[in-house]
Amino acid sequence: MEGDCCEESGPTEVNTSTISHLVKVNKDKLTVMYNGKANHRMDVGSVQANRPFSRSSLVGYFEMTVLNAGTRGCMSIGLASSDFKNTGHPGWEPGSYGYHGDDGKKYCHSSRGEPYASKFGSEDVVGCGFNFASREIFFTKNGKSLGVAFINPDDSYFPTVGLHSEGEQIRLNFGEDPQLPFMYPLHLLLREEREKIAATVSNIPMSVMDINQLVANFLRHEGYLESLASFEQCAMLPQGEKKWSSSENEMKRSAIRQLIIQGNMEEAEGTIRERFPSVLEKNLRAKAFINSQKFIEMLLAEQQDDAIMFARENLSKILHESSTDSQMSESGAEEKEGPLRDPEIVSYLQEVIGLLAYEDPASSPLAHLLSSEHRKKVADVVNTAILEQDNVGSRSDLETLLKQLVACQDTLRRMKGGRGPKFVLEEAIRK
Repeated sequence: MEGDCCEESGPTEVNTSTISHLVKVNKDKLTVMYNGKANHRMDVGSVQANRPFSRSSLVGYFEMTVLNAGTRGCMSIGLASSDFKNTGHPGWEPGSYGYHGDDGKKYCHSSRGEPYASKFGSEDVVGCGFNFASREIFFTKNGKSLGVAFINPDDSYFPTVGLHSEGEQIRLNFGEDPQLPFMYPLHLLLREEREKIAATVSNIPMSVMDINQLVANFLRHEGYLESLASFEQCAMLPQGEKKWSSSENEMKRSAIRQLIIQGNMEEAEGTIRERFPSVLEKNLRAKAFINSQKFIEMLLAEQQDDAIMFARENLSKILHESSTDSQMSESGAEEKEGPLRDPEIVSYLQEVIGLLAYEDPASSPLAHLLSSEHRKKVADVVNTAILEQDNVGSRSDLETLLKQLVACQDTLRRMKGGRGPKFVLEEAIRK
């Protein structure tokens, strides 16, 4: 739908497999003409969209432009279930809701309407929307909302329109064509709904101390000790509160991170061997990333021959370890620790070695491996490996909370039948 990103497809055109014989649908599958005589009450020609509104949208919406109101202007717009009879107006039949042009009334599961708004006819643009959050059906006319018509319906209804007099012709708009925007400013309604959600979240009370503890834990966990020290000076701690201190292991871990980010892999590896030897001995992922980055730094320093030799002597061995069914110790005994047959590591190593295929790796499709961002990724992998060795846990409290947030959002969405947009953490943080 216009103005909202959906994970599942919404309506795009008229479902021509279920249309009434009393209507004719143009090749564009959006323009519909009445093709009957309208001699009887049930000589209605109704059409439905090919799909219901996407439940991943905040608001489902479509519009109908009245090209010709015909002899009596007996047109209708609304929502109906998939088993709706195409010989009736939306709103007349059970499981349907409608707004009718000949009398301006709203109809709900009955042929008896209720006063709602003004009539509509030729050249008018009328719309119908469903707010998944408030479960409200509303209608619009010529770009202006007519207000809520119905509350708490089901959410699997299809956009539906009905025609019932000679000469009637309408064109539907499901928001698929950027060149044909909705007359109603749907983007403003979507923004309003997002602001409501944000306001609800903002009104939840939070302890400043709890937030400070989360930030401090994250900085310590990731090895940003200088930032942690600066944070301590400005953090709002109660009088006499003990500040966060750093152990020798944490300081070494922080130093290793900085060395990797600076590209000094020789010293970084030396510190790891001295302080955390099991990281290189038992953690195949960390070993692969450390050696790969050493290889990359050689390429960055234009030491091509050294890089080729290093790849043959080191990366090829790690690649073999990663692609075999088991890892064997020097004595022939099968090692129990470390990942076995890791396709992710195999793919990564193959990509790294692939840098040799390019005369200028910096302008190749693998140039991202030469970036400072990749150094940070390697530093994160090594940092996690050291934390696991020290039994500290690979995730900070903040990361654990964020994962819990994503899980809660997914659970809530499942409980609501999949309604509403899928929660994407990165997008929520950017907003």
